Amino acid sequence: MKINKFCLILLTVALSGCALYGPQYNKPKINVESGWSSQYPLTIVESGTDLSYKAWWGKFNDSQLNTLIESALISNNNIQMAIGNIVQAQGYLQQIKMGWVPVVGGQAVYSSSRLIGNSNNDMNSTGLSNNYGLGLVPSYSLNIFQQLRSQEAADASLMSAIYTKNATRLSIIGQVVGGYFTLVAQDYLLVLQKELVEDLNQRLELGKSQYKLGYISLVTLQDYEQQYYVAKAQIPVIQNNIVQSQNTLRVLTNQNPGSVKRKDNFDDIKIDQVVPINLPSEVLKNRPDIMQAEEQLKQANANIGVATSLFFPTISLTSPIGLSSNQLGDLFSGSTNFWQTQLQATMPFLNLSYLGQIKGAKGAYYNAYYNYINAVRVAFKQIDDSLSAHARLADSYDLQKSQFNSAKLAYSLGNQRYRDGADSYLTMLSYKIVLDNAGISLADLKLQQLQAIVTLYQNLAGGYNIGNTNEPKKFGDSHDA
Repeated sequence: MKINKFCLILLTVALSGCALYGPQYNKPKINVESGWSSQYPLTIVESGTDLSYKAWWGKFNDSQLNTLIESALISNNNIQMAIGNIVQAQGYLQQIKMGWVPVVGGQAVYSSSRLIGNSNNDMNSTGLSNNYGLGLVPSYSLNIFQQLRSQEAADASLMSAIYTKNATRLSIIGQVVGGYFTLVAQDYLLVLQKELVEDLNQRLELGKSQYKLGYISLVTLQDYEQQYYVAKAQIPVIQNNIVQSQNTLRVLTNQNPGSVKRKDNFDDIKIDQVVPINLPSEVLKNRPDIMQAEEQLKQANANIGVATSLFFPTISLTSPIGLSSNQLGDLFSGSTNFWQTQLQATMPFLNLSYLGQIKGAKGAYYNAYYNYINAVRVAFKQIDDSLSAHARLADSYDLQKSQFNSAKLAYSLGNQRYRDGADSYLTMLSYKIVLDNAGISLADLKLQQLQAIVTLYQNLAGGYNIGNTNEPKKFGDSHDA
């Protein structure tokens, strides 16, 4: 007996030396730069601020945009599904925590028997003996090491679900702002495109007359015709884009397809003084994907401990508690009140499959470790790429605006020369068509710049904590369809 106990102690010590509680979590160290290689000079300074609490879209001073974002953050189905996952993770964590509490079940017993020739006072006049019992039966089975590490893993799983929801909110904000800018830009582009088509049509009709008179060649007339049809073909494309942009915004706000209120003039949307500079590397800490990757790493680390804990004892405690009749009570203690306790510790002596579970858990940790490293590297790349895109598009926009202003001046001069009789109407139309195309190109670049701003704030994790909550809506809420 002493030898068996000694062997058991040696085995426990040996396993404890390997990993009694499993590996402790240590956050990976990553060398990062303190600044960014791409800087845009025409921006405001917001150094050291937590952008996740900044409603950056408010810098555009557009009440319709603000309303859309507010509606989406309340009603969007993807956000609500993510909140449902949080509730599910909370339930699992609660389930794990309740592992410390015994399970209590009910017990009811009834039996009857007829004994011949027995005059026991407990028998009724018909010779029947009734036995009954009613009570509570708690049971308790616990592996302390497994319980602790399972709870740690469940905590990490819950936090991962929360960060997934935050990432969903961040994505929805970007989709709403980007979709809204696209919609307003398409409205403006449709006006410009129709104006271009009208000018090209006038030139084509005038060209037909001049061709008949021999003033222009057939090649020139064909060129006029091709430009007209190419431009006109863009109108239904833009109209379709408007419908799709509206429907996208409606779905994001949990509504059926329909119209969306928006700003009337695309020119009123500013693109400067809306991006922060002097950003420290700490802004990455606010990115939900980075935080989620770390929680997944913590969960994987805890799961190694869960697998390791399979080698350690499980304590079982069973205690029926209740009140019974004399007959039932006598089976246990000779009394109507009884308490029976069994305390048992079981421990696997040889189960090599547990080694495979530990190895699998270590492989999952290895995967989660490099997933975290990659998430940080990708975050730096995305932020620097978006800063560079914003800066380069700003340069392109300035150049295009200069070309637009030049075309505008040329048209003004050409129109005056036409009024003075120095140039023909066809020449004046040519100046106007150049101006139309310059305006369309400028609007396209402005939309690209706005989308670059949206992408940058997405990469900086801006705004997702505005009105953030983990509480689910009630079914039948007025916001639901």
